[in-house]
Amino acid sequence: MNKQVFLIVFLGMLTILRDKWPVEMIKLLSMKFTASKPFRFAVASLVFAAFLIVAGCDEEPLIKTTADTISTVTSPAYQRLPLPFYFGIDEPRADAWQDLAGDRDRLREDHFNTVILSPPVLITQRAGGKPRVILEGEAGTVPSLTEEMHQGGLAVFIAPTTTIPGYPSPIDTSETGLAQLSEDALRWAQTAEDKQAELFSPLTEYNQVLGTEEAGKWSAGVLPQIKQMFHGAIVARVVPDLAAAPAAGAPHDFEKLDYHGYDYLMLDVYPQGNAFDQAGFDAEVGELLTRAEAVRVRDGLKGVLFETGSWREAEGTDAIDGPLLDENGQAAMAGHAGQIAGPRVQGFFWHGWTLPGRGIRGHNAEEALQKEFAGPQ
Repeated sequence: MNKQVFLIVFLGMLTILRDKWPVEMIKLLSMKFTASKPFRFAVASLVFAAFLIVAGCDEEPLIKTTADTISTVTSPAYQRLPLPFYFGIDEPRADAWQDLAGDRDRLREDHFNTVILSPPVLITQRAGGKPRVILEGEAGTVPSLTEEMHQGGLAVFIAPTTTIPGYPSPIDTSETGLAQLSEDALRWAQTAEDKQAELFSPLTEYNQVLGTEEAGKWSAGVLPQIKQMFHGAIVARVVPDLAAAPAAGAPHDFEKLDYHGYDYLMLDVYPQGNAFDQAGFDAEVGELLTRAEAVRVRDGLKGVLFETGSWREAEGTDAIDGPLLDENGQAAMAGHAGQIAGPRVQGFFWHGWTLPGRGIRGHNAEEALQKEFAGPQ
């Protein structure tokens, strides 16, 4: 038997199904070749070895050589909206968040594209030294509401807060208190990431809650952990002044903080006092935005966000922290704020949708903002 015959026989045997190898083996051994018996035996041995290799394939191979054929197609995960400008509503009352969800179409028609949800976090009751309180019932609605807003085409900004009726906004800044605050902030950062929220703030108005010096220390400690957990845009949300405006030329409180590592600086600015001065408020907003822009450049931020709001009437509250503007006055103030801040920031937010005395739904200020922010930003 020459080499060509041997090769043909060997390759042919490899193609035979393994469950037929005994029959084929018998046939092979019974074939009458012109080669010697030792050579025929060698050929049969090689073929037998080949069949043993094939027959042993019932075991799982160490290396997978073929792709899986089982379909692994799943529904695509929600992708964060790449918004060039955030035009948003901040409804602070958790019991009114469902109103926002129900008004998703209306909000979009008004050109709003973002909703702020502010779950309550660490609240220290100083009287009697009672332990902290987390309002889990309200906080528990945030994940499902985030999904609802996303389904309705709205971006979501999750911004935990300590401002809850009946509790003081400033908190215990002891080591234990700050550790618990960090734990709560990280918890919400993880929720924001899980639900793909577009924006996240570790703590609303954290300079007011902690004081400027403590706020800087706390932020420096918790921000790196948040950045590992949350991969959307992170917002440093502050109030410009904790007491009164500084002397001319002196820095405002927010300018003393370091915002490296954040994406946006957000200023919450509202009319103060008993009487409203539109020209004075316009000048204040303009000056604060100029300073905020300088901070943006200094600390390498993507941009500045701005929030404002005003009291229309003293409805549903016994504490008024600004002038009463009535129906037309609130609308005029909202329009002015939009004209001044809109072109200079990357996001404009109004405080209150259904909030009694301040919310704009169904009031003139809603139409004023709709006109101001009509069209793409």
